[in-house]
Amino acid sequence: MAHLEADGALRRANAAFRAAFRQGIGPRRAPWGRVTPPDFVRNERVFDAPAPDGSLFEWRERRLADGSRIVTARDVSERAAAAAETARAKTLLFATLTHELRTPLNGILGMAGLLRRADLDPTQREYLAAIRNCGEHLLQLVSEILDFSRLESGRVMLEQVAFDPEETVQAIAELLSPRAREKGLDIATRIAPHTPLCLVGDEGRLRQILFNLAGNAVKFTETGGVLIEVGPHQNGVRFSVRDTGPGIAPDKQAAIFEAFSQVDASHARLYGGAGLGLAIVRKLADAMGGRISLVSRPGDGAVFHIDLPFVTAANADHQGPPSLAGVHVAVLARADLVASAVAATITGLGGSVRRVHGVEELDGFDVVLLDHDVARGDAAAFLACGTPVVLMAPQEDRHAVDAYRAAGLEHHLLKPLRRRSLAARLLAAARGVQPRENVRADDERGGPALQLGLSVLLAEDNPINALLARTLLQRAGCRVDVVGDGEEAVAAASTGAYDLIFLDLRMPRLDGVSAARRIRALPGRAGDVALIALTADAGEDERVAALKAGMDEFVTKPIDPERLAAVAARFTGPPKPATFRADD
Repeated sequence: MAHLEADGALRRANAAFRAAFRQGIGPRRAPWGRVTPPDFVRNERVFDAPAPDGSLFEWRERRLADGSRIVTARDVSERAAAAAETARAKTLLFATLTHELRTPLNGILGMAGLLRRADLDPTQREYLAAIRNCGEHLLQLVSEILDFSRLESGRVMLEQVAFDPEETVQAIAELLSPRAREKGLDIATRIAPHTPLCLVGDEGRLRQILFNLAGNAVKFTETGGVLIEVGPHQNGVRFSVRDTGPGIAPDKQAAIFEAFSQVDASHARLYGGAGLGLAIVRKLADAMGGRISLVSRPGDGAVFHIDLPFVTAANADHQGPPSLAGVHVAVLARADLVASAVAATITGLGGSVRRVHGVEELDGFDVVLLDHDVARGDAAAFLACGTPVVLMAPQEDRHAVDAYRAAGLEHHLLKPLRRRSLAARLLAAARGVQPRENVRADDERGGPALQLGLSVLLAEDNPINALLARTLLQRAGCRVDVVGDGEEAVAAASTGAYDLIFLDLRMPRLDGVSAARRIRALPGRAGDVALIALTADAGEDERVAALKAGMDEFVTKPIDPERLAAVAARFTGPPKPATFRADD
């Protein structure tokens, strides 16, 4: 025990206290050192503080009438160590359980994806859609439980890497576009003027936050759409997710950030979910030194703002989109959200824009930006108006562009629109430039067929996931050999016969990370082969471990066919740098 002065200096103490804190005792100096204690509540406070020897003490202070304090310090080092060990064991347990749950789920979803490409009748497709929806729902619950357990145990590892915020926002919109399209919703992005072209921070955690928020917005919105925005804000950057959903009453807004909380019990029955998504978002925002806020009212949608203290990357060589100064654009779009997002983007790039509602209003414009949802496959009247037309087609309906081309269309874009592609295409149309020869294809979503032919080694111990990955790679034109563990992968890789090796991170005998290290140590071409991590757990720990082991890319399960083919396609030409990284 001890008696402290009002300023925290020691007045007197018993022998045990002096022995534990002898190095921290001095005039007008609090013995707990650099710890910032909490405020008093009813003249009492409790907090943990380290002793000079590193042991941890629980401090209980009672403030007296003259401002001095009576302190009781109790050594809780063993308790703290036991709590940390319990947290580690809990996280390991959750990681193991969720991996075991994800493995069969990934197989179910992957094989359902293959079956989706088969010639099915409408009833069979309806049954298959039900299987996929149930599987995706269960997979999301499993992922949220694992994420929440990690955050609860304090395991939040933050990276500091340079990234393009526009690309991050666009990637989330494109990822959620199929889900939004199935519900008849639009999803769009808006990049505010003066947004930094390159930031430094943890992009992986930011993606997790935006995916949670935008995914919820799509889930709870029945008409209209979702807008993902980014722009400068005070001493950092603000990311916003705006929807046209049912809105949230003021008295419910604080509760939705609590674990296992829903705005309404009926929402849990109608939409499902464990109520962990927003709790995870808040914990991640706090860990990154940011804050999340909500603006909403019933019947008027919701806007979630995430303010993060990212800094602009020094000497960033990123280039923004070209200026649209002097270009006058007419926008024909059914959805208010699409029209307003496009108008804001064009205005932000220096162009002028007006929304119109018919062919008769198209005089006096340099370009007409026409939404597929307005034209519905028949663009003859619009193409005959005498003004160049740029079509906006959903990425899920890219095949519809062929019909427009047959009618004479020269320019098109895929939704969600990319700002650079939008600017380049509008300029090309306004100047009468032929797009295929003179406009760089920033948007690769509608690109030509892949030119593969790679020799691929696939190391995967689960036979269903191995069948799925092998089938997808063979369909992309790859020659595929399959092995069942890391030892076999290293032995096969030592022959130097492969252009690309996929390694599951959790395999018997030798895991993927250890196998990658041993492959990188092989001499010559065998050690320089491109290595791709395959995992059901997209956590930051595994990403960092994969990178440090020398892997070049990261593919998560359930395997997305387009993602797998795109990753393989990166290695048909000269080697390219990894698209994920972490600090050592």
